[in-house]
Amino acid sequence: MTIAHISDLHFGQIAHPGVVESLVTEVNEGGVDLVALSGDLTQRAWPSEYEAARALLDAFHPPTLVVAGNHDVYPWWRPLLRLRAPLRRYKRYITDDLAPTFETDTVAVLGLTSAYGRSIKGGRIGAADRAAMTDYFSGMEGDRFKVFVVHHQLHPTTIGPISPHPVARHAQKTLDAAAEAGVDLILCGHLHVSAIKPLSIIPREHRIVIASAGTATSSRGRGLTSSVNFYNVVTVEPDAFSVEERRYVPDDGHFVRDGVTRFDRTS
Repeated sequence: MTIAHISDLHFGQIAHPGVVESLVTEVNEGGVDLVALSGDLTQRAWPSEYEAARALLDAFHPPTLVVAGNHDVYPWWRPLLRLRAPLRRYKRYITDDLAPTFETDTVAVLGLTSAYGRSIKGGRIGAADRAAMTDYFSGMEGDRFKVFVVHHQLHPTTIGPISPHPVARHAQKTLDAAAEAGVDLILCGHLHVSAIKPLSIIPREHRIVIASAGTATSSRGRGLTSSVNFYNVVTVEPDAFSVEERRYVPDDGHFVRDGVTRFDRTS
């Protein structure tokens, strides 16, 4: 199975005139089985930005699984709506399913929404969400490859010389629940950097890999690759899986392979 992992589109602040079209063309012609989009579809949650995001999702041929990011809630100058119905526009234009799933005989994918209205940038995964993850993954029969999609980071990540970025609330509890449920791969975004990191949550028992995607289409990159757009391609095989980072080249108008990290499917 092949998953295109896309994050932080930020419609309203697109970096290059052709990057969106190039992304759609590559995904549609690349043998992708699922597009997993890990949040921040919009810059300020304006209707016009959501309409552009909706058009992108409709242009993809493969099915899509989407979670919201902190930029997808109402902005702070709409405080009552931000607190009472933060994802109203997201639900109207994108989906009202805040815990989407996708399954085949060999792969299971769950997305959870970590964005909420009381924080400017931070995320949160509550007890009910962790219980939903446990219920979804733990009861599966067979050797399915388990993928968890969320916007915010669950493990400290350093961006260049900057100190590690704050993680979502209840991040460690979420990682513990993911390890217990047998999650193999976490797909996230938020930091606008491309990074693949294996974690040993319980030493010598179960390994989780966290793959953070850079901003796929916006001008809001960070760190040493602040002006570069990235997305990931995940390939799942019976005995191994790989995460390929793909980088946009504006002068050529297409994405190129920037690196591939491969893991055996073992503890």
